[in-house]
Amino acid sequence: MNLKYSHAKTQRRKAWDFRSFAACNLCVIFLLFLFTASPLFAQAGRIYTKTNPEAAGAISGRVSLELTHAVAVEHDRVRVFLATLNDGGRSFRFERLPVGKYDLVLFAKSGAVYEGLALGTPPSLPETSRKNLEKRIDVADSFFNRTCIHRTGISADGENLLAFVERYRANDVLKQSGEALGQMVRRFEVIELARAEDDWQMSASRHLYREGEPIPASPQFRKPIHIPALGELRIITTPKDLGEIPLPKPAN
Repeated sequence: MNLKYSHAKTQRRKAWDFRSFAACNLCVIFLLFLFTASPLFAQAGRIYTKTNPEAAGAISGRVSLELTHAVAVEHDRVRVFLATLNDGGRSFRFERLPVGKYDLVLFAKSGAVYEGLALGTPPSLPETSRKNLEKRIDVADSFFNRTCIHRTGISADGENLLAFVERYRANDVLKQSGEALGQMVRRFEVIELARAEDDWQMSASRHLYREGEPIPASPQFRKPIHIPALGELRIITTPKDLGEIPLPKPAN
């Protein structure tokens, strides 16, 4: 037996085993980082932030139509809180809110959406920049096959832009088991983008709403209405009652 050959073969096998083990560990570490550190993946399982038992802030209000969701978005868009609904969905209350500034978004059973999101100054973009912005947002999530940018706002220096975006997928939605869900999926989010010459780079996305819905014969986007009174709500330690909030009817 050639001992030199046998020894070299063993060394190569050990080196290969070590490289395979190291590569496997790197894959595991990468996947763990991806699913725990990335806010985009973290939101897939839970959109709404748990309330803090030590916080004393609260927001309440009443409307004339039935709501399905009322959400409060903190200005840094890290935390989004879900309200408790009462009176057949015609009143809402957020409890245990930390000190901060909040914008509200109300989702009505009728399909109407009312939002007070502080996005910034409405931008006036050159055509190339506007088309690149639309393209970046459209391709950012391949699961949804329809996307609509409802409203945008740009920072004072013109370098950052926020967009209120709706997406839906009406066909071929599957459960994890592979069975057809039998519903369409609709999502609303606020996307943050940074300017890169005449193009844009998506830097963050915060989901506000994601629900399954019956599939209509002709799926349509919602028509959100901007209500400034629902935005810039400063909460410290005392409850804020907005009273009866007048909401206009959406245009047909």
